[in-house]
Amino acid sequence: MFVSRRRIREELVHTTSALLARIQRLEAEHAEILLARMRRLEDEQAEMRARLEGERHLRVFTAHIAAAAHVAPAVGAAIERFTEAMRAPLLRGREGGLARSRTAWRYFDGTFMPESEKERAYFEEYERYAAGGRARAAKARRAPDGTFRGEG
Repeated sequence: MFVSRRRIREELVHTTSALLARIQRLEAEHAEILLARMRRLEDEQAEMRARLEGERHLRVFTAHIAAAAHVAPAVGAAIERFTEAMRAPLLRGREGGLARSRTAWRYFDGTFMPESEKERAYFEEYERYAAGGRARAAKARRAPDGTFRGEG
């Protein structure tokens, strides 16, 4: 049985093209499968990253809470000492006088001014400024909405 070269060549071309078509089809199918797997793995990786990031934030948050709990007694004790010091009367004698003299007003000759005199000085200063404002307001023109327009 004699088969011609031409016939063999045609069968080879046909078989080769059929194989190439099948390879291309398989590559396309495998590419879709691989792409789907890659997407699934990327989604899982993103989910795991989010979970790990959440756990990291939780660890940091609990560390801050632990640090605050560790510092809280010292802060509380400091606040208690401060409130006790604020409630305690000033000492008598030299130490108390020095403490009181830091906040006291003095006359020009260096003697201390009593609290009543200090309050009267505050009131006089306030009245001096307020009188100027009242005088300007008496001469000023007002807009219909009640704001000042300027001197009239």
